[in-house]
Amino acid sequence: MGLKAVFFDLDDTLYTSFQAGDAYAYERLAVWAEETLGVSGAAFADAFRRSRKKLARQQPGMPPIHDRVLGAQGALEAMGLDAVRYARQAHRVYWEAVFSKMEIRPGVAELLDDLRQAGVKTAVCTDMLADIQMEKLERLGLGGRIDYLVSSEEAGMDKPGAAIFWLALHKCGCLPHEAVMVGDNFRHDVQGAMDVGIRGVWLNWTELPQPADDRPYTEAATFAQAADYIRTLL
Repeated sequence: MGLKAVFFDLDDTLYTSFQAGDAYAYERLAVWAEETLGVSGAAFADAFRRSRKKLARQQPGMPPIHDRVLGAQGALEAMGLDAVRYARQAHRVYWEAVFSKMEIRPGVAELLDDLRQAGVKTAVCTDMLADIQMEKLERLGLGGRIDYLVSSEEAGMDKPGAAIFWLALHKCGCLPHEAVMVGDNFRHDVQGAMDVGIRGVWLNWTELPQPADDRPYTEAATFAQAADYIRTLL
């Protein structure tokens, strides 16, 4: 049977790069902490990082680890500051900095338009909270081009857990062999998809060595290469 759905990771796949935005976000948090809280910016940024790592240890693979309000809450409490008053402010400072660094990859909008014209459903399958990823898609100009968002928050666990892929298949009304998953993280995106029978396209834009996996998948160095491959399936 033919292609009925294409699933995409969001961060570092449809735009680049999250790491650049994350680094800038800590710079902005440091400035905000000094101006708003009157404390060392470097100390607050470090406390924020430690808080996020603590969450990841406590709840590995679970969506709450991505919640920057929780990260800010932990940092503020550790420094003896008012978390109820300031955690949400820090959350917005962080994400506004990330949003400002996002750049959509060339060819993304065109591929999504081609898939819609061909009657192929699209879904973003992403580890993160739904509201933040929706805002990213809107700011990237992709809100009207994606059929479905499937977040790990909605699915209940992060990739490579199977739940997010099965939920995307359900929303798109297709079987695993009728879908393709495109993502930059081989373990989470490609192996996770292949584990449930979905074809994987690895966007290896950082030129990582090929992982050990005997199952067939497609590797692309750029999003344009991935898009060209997907068009051959239409």
